[in-house]
Amino acid sequence: MRFVLIDRFLELEPGRRAVARKVFRPEEEVFLDHFPGLPVVPGVLLTEAMGQTAGWLLAAGYGFARWPLLVMVEKAKFRRLVRPGEELVLSATVTQRGQEDFEARTVAEAAGERVADARLLFHVFDLPGDARLRESLAEWGRQTFASLRPEGGV
Repeated sequence: MRFVLIDRFLELEPGRRAVARKVFRPEEEVFLDHFPGLPVVPGVLLTEAMGQTAGWLLAAGYGFARWPLLVMVEKAKFRRLVRPGEELVLSATVTQRGQEDFEARTVAEAAGERVADARLLFHVFDLPGDARLRESLAEWGRQTFASLRPEGGV
């Protein structure tokens, strides 16, 4: 399983708001045990997908030289079961709360219905390691982010 839980960004307002798409495929290994005969997307993966929508938005704003660390999940609500194959639309609106702290209001919808939402708090930090490692991680971020954007960008 890849741990980039966004298939594609649909909208992007740098430093402010992002909308992304994700479909958890029925053949993904997680559904073997969650649950046999009744596959359901785990709430923790919904939370991670919402967090990544906000996190990629924040990292891109720093040119991938700094990265957001999820430090708190507040008021997470899971409103109904999400089944594999459902298309999720993930949205995140980000507000700066301190020099290096950000709040993200996140929502996951399926077929126009809100299925989950959460308030997520992030702290932005410098990448660790030597200059070569930092540049390698930043380049990975740039390439991965570019692969999540439609041709011509958003």
